[in-house]
Amino acid sequence: MISELKKRYGAKCMGLKVNHLNGYDYTPDKPIRFCEAVYDAFKMPLLFNPQNLLCLGAKRSMGIMKNDEELVQHIELESGIDSNTIRRAVSDIPHLDEPIENILMGIDEEMERDVKPDMYIMFISPREVMELMKYYTQKLKSFPVVKPYTFLSVCGSVFVSTYKTGLMSISFGCPESRYYGGVKDNLLVVGLPYNSCVNLFS
Repeated sequence: MISELKKRYGAKCMGLKVNHLNGYDYTPDKPIRFCEAVYDAFKMPLLFNPQNLLCLGAKRSMGIMKNDEELVQHIELESGIDSNTIRRAVSDIPHLDEPIENILMGIDEEMERDVKPDMYIMFISPREVMELMKYYTQKLKSFPVVKPYTFLSVCGSVFVSTYKTGLMSISFGCPESRYYGGVKDNLLVVGLPYNSCVNLFS
């Protein structure tokens, strides 16, 4: 399926597998943001260790940080948004209940013969998102999840949302993902479950 997505949407499409059993050493082995790892995986496969997360939002998304209050205070300091408003938003952004072992990212055409991805993440244009949303709704009779929040975009509102709900998820990005994670000004972030992708494009 990854070849079909790249044919339609370009190079910033890749497959992810949660808790991959074997075949790769952890890379990178330094602290990194989740959105940075996604951007790196567009260029080459990597096995990501959630324990190496640098970003508080991603730690919360991955079920590593259990107390939301530190994250709320951090976002308030960075964004200037009222803490109660942030608290409501954070409570609406999904997170994993328990930490996972790893994520195999950047599954390419050759790897996909042996590894079935759980989902795909893509950075694509607003027009492409609109057309994909329409096609998704026509074919699958369901609407994507679109969260309006300007934080935890790639990690929570796309990766975790898609993984937990089994629904296509869309985010406008957050300042961190646009600064560190390669989400350019003309792109949005989309998560697409493997089964949905098969139903749409097979």
